[in-house]
Formats: sequence, structure tokens, C-alpha cells
Amino acid sequence: MAAIECACGTVCLEAAGPSMMTTICHCTSCRTAGQAFDAQSPVAPIVDTAGGTAVVLWRKDRVRCLRGSERLAGHRLTPESPSRRMVASCCGTPMFGDFTKGFWVSIYRGRVPAAPEPSVRVMTSDVAEGTVFPDDGLPRFRGRPAKFAIKLLTTWVTMGFRNPRIAGVPD
Repeated sequence: MAAIECACGTVCLEAAGPSMMTTICHCTSCRTAGQAFDAQSPVAPIVDTAGGTAVVLWRKDRVRCLRGSERLAGHRLTPESPSRRMVASCCGTPMFGDFTKGFWVSIYRGRVPAAPEPSVRVMTSDVAEGTVFPDDGLPRFRGRPAKFAIKLLTTWVTMGFRNPRIAGVPD
């Protein structure tokens, strides 16, 4: 069980069971949102030197908001965007990304105590030419590797192809 809190402790999420995986995403959407959050947030940056955003993926049915849900503010890059990113408005802490059409939630790794180390960098085709990646030994993929897709699919199968809501989090 992981307790995920904002910087001031007003918002607290709970994630049960093991996470699905930890990745660093370089897609344009994650980089754009992450850079905007980092420019406004007083907490540690969520974007690394290569523009990647480290996230821990959990099934939505294993995450719930214990307190402070009224302080979660959703941000979308465009009104039509299927991804919303939730920030604790009390202290400006970016908390998680929610692909609303999916069954998983991407919790910013810096919010997760004793978070697993990332295993892969994905969507590196979206970064600017000449981007220098850290020498961290992580495999880099231009898109999403087959192992990533298979993990998502097998998890969804075990969930009975459901797309649950995150308990206690406003729509």
C-alpha cells in the first residue's frame, strides 16, 4: 500500500497492490504538461533533463483518494484531450495523469514513496533532434515497446475489460 501525498499533505491518495510498471514518457503531451507544471509548481520538477516524465502506473481500481479530493484540479492540454492531469490546488503539486478512456492512472514518480525505478523510456520519437538523454542505462523506445503493450493488455484482461473510475476523484 502506498500513500501518495501532495507537498502540504492536504491531498492523499492510496494505491493498493503492486504497480503495473514505472516508465519515463517523452511524448509531446507529457512533456508539454510537465514543463508547464514545473514552471508554476514549488515542488521538485517532474520533467527530467531530457524532457521525460517518470510515472508509476497503477490500475484505476486500486487507487483511491483518501482526503482532499475537493483540492484536485484537472488540467487538459485541449478541451477535447482524453488525458487530464490532476494537480493539488492547495500547494500546486502535480499528482497524476489520467487517460480517461483507459483503465490505468499514471502517478508522478516523485509523489510515490519508495517508488520502483523506471525500467524504460518511451515515446522518444517525440523529442527534439539533438536531445541528450541521461546515461542511466534505460532502454529507449521511439514508441511503446511490445512488452509495454502486452503488460497493459494482460492487465486489462484480468480486469474483465473494465474502465473503472478512480475512487473519490471528481470527474
